[in-house]
Amino acid sequence: MSAQAELGVARSKEAMVKDMFAQIAPTYDLLNTLLSFNIHHGWRRAALDDACLRPGACVLDLATGTADLALGAARRGARVIGADFCAPILRLGQAKVRRLGQAKVPSTGDAGIAFALGSADHLPFADNSFDAVVMGFALRNVPSPERALAEMTRVTRPGGWVVNLDLTRPVRAWLRPLYRFYQNQLMPWVGGLISGRREAYTYLPQSIQGFPPPETIADVFRAAGLVDVSYRPLSGGLATIHRGRKS
Repeated sequence: MSAQAELGVARSKEAMVKDMFAQIAPTYDLLNTLLSFNIHHGWRRAALDDACLRPGACVLDLATGTADLALGAARRGARVIGADFCAPILRLGQAKVRRLGQAKVPSTGDAGIAFALGSADHLPFADNSFDAVVMGFALRNVPSPERALAEMTRVTRPGGWVVNLDLTRPVRAWLRPLYRFYQNQLMPWVGGLISGRREAYTYLPQSIQGFPPPETIADVFRAAGLVDVSYRPLSGGLATIHRGRKS
């Protein structure tokens, strides 16, 4: 495929994902909780643990969505920028942060959250801007995971961690047929019933099934220039955390 054709495919996927998240934004939090049986909050806490945050750290929550990871980082004393390329879901995140009293413009020594509109493959931040960069449930949706991780690495300060949390396929054999049934039958039905957008919750399992295995994503982390790369499955492999440190 030519470079021009690849660019066209990437832009098409980006537009499709942006439109999909704009449509499901009003029920996004509710369905996250229902479809994960509320486990996703624990997964996010584990991802923040792996980011090794210290009070006063400057953190980028990329693809922040409704800002759950950003809120978790701010509660640990971090100064957070929540960035997303989808304006409707970003506005919901801003409203949630204001409602919970975390809507402060980050400044030296003050925890809080500010927001920016930006795409994962071309971040609007200078090199070495953040002590840590985290991303939750989005790497499989970007046009190029390689480009996104290169950008995440670029804006991370030396010694800082890049952490990705994403849905993956179970590592336990007995879970796989149950999970396939859940993904292909129950998830689209429940998601469509509540959001009115069944196609979005048909895409979700397809994106998980098409996502490279954890060892391949670890190689992408290394190719981005990260060291001490590791990953760990959560809940039998239903989700996986990857992390790497900028040397």
